[in-house]
Amino acid sequence: MRKVNPFKPTAGAEPPVLAGRDAVLDDFEIGLEEGVGAPGRLMRITGPRGSGKTVLLTELGDIARQRGWRVVDVTAAEHLPQLICRRLEKTDSVDYSVELDLMVVKAKAQKEEPHRTEDIYEALERVAGKLTEKGKGLLVTIDEIQDASVEDVREIAVAIQHLIRERRNIAFVFAGLTAGVMNLLGEDGPTFLRRAYPKELDTIPVGEVEAALRATFEKNGVRIDEGALATAADSTAGYAYLIQLVGYNIWRAAQVRGGGEFDAISAEDVEKGVAVARREFERTVLETAIAHLPKTAMEYLVAMSEDVLASSTGEIASRLGVPASSLSTARKLLVSRQVIEPTARGYVGFSIPFMREYLIENREALLARYGVEG
Repeated sequence: MRKVNPFKPTAGAEPPVLAGRDAVLDDFEIGLEEGVGAPGRLMRITGPRGSGKTVLLTELGDIARQRGWRVVDVTAAEHLPQLICRRLEKTDSVDYSVELDLMVVKAKAQKEEPHRTEDIYEALERVAGKLTEKGKGLLVTIDEIQDASVEDVREIAVAIQHLIRERRNIAFVFAGLTAGVMNLLGEDGPTFLRRAYPKELDTIPVGEVEAALRATFEKNGVRIDEGALATAADSTAGYAYLIQLVGYNIWRAAQVRGGGEFDAISAEDVEKGVAVARREFERTVLETAIAHLPKTAMEYLVAMSEDVLASSTGEIASRLGVPASSLSTARKLLVSRQVIEPTARGYVGFSIPFMREYLIENREALLARYGVEG
């Protein structure tokens, strides 16, 4: 019987084993247990693209549902408060009530009129209030929150803050790109959300990656020796999306080799799978990250690629033959898109693994787009 590939490299798809995020899950679960005001009930999750933010939001929602909580998941868009209100109406459109009359139990499902005139506070209070009375609660998650307006986020934050003060069982978790979230919560942003429990999704230790890969293979009846496992884990650089991409393509290589039937992963499977995963990662993540950059920003990245470790902003300017001040706009753009990140005062590094290698290998083609010789 053909084995189904257990790895899920599709954006946002929940992997079979969630590696390296136990602390976040534990803090959230403890927050639900400890009640109103617990830090784990108000959380911000940040990290670069492909670090597993959306997957983590899904997992937190599953934890809440297992406890009988209602969950509303949205991705930031225009008119975000109204979007949350519509989702609440959809999930709360039927009210099941029980009447006791002369020892006769009558159950009825009463269809409520849509609450089209409610603001975000009223909508959240209506649902969270009912759930709190039943010993349950409401979790609201917002993904890609950096794409929301400050005004919309402030309106939601004020509503959440009031509900916590009124001791409603409500939890709020929002996720987004680090630089974008910090800009959103800057001087003009909602002060209340700056106090949200911060969770930055760093790279996952190689040991935890090995454990996750091994668990996934073995759970599905497939063996892998320690050498091949170590090679596979190292190739991911601890990057959440790459873990799934590498695992998927190693499994696929074994399928092809065995004609659909196999019970072990060979070193050759790992080699082929990693090579395919790397090409796919370049196409879906690296190329996307630098698409449509202005010429100065691309030249900035190419100049950075000459350094093995962090790059001095002054040295980058020297290589390009321009004043450092003339590159501030390009640097800010690259930081905001989370292609690079400050590592110390006057130094920057790449935020995404293998970006340096990709720039070196494709230098001529990348610069040729702007009519520049590599």
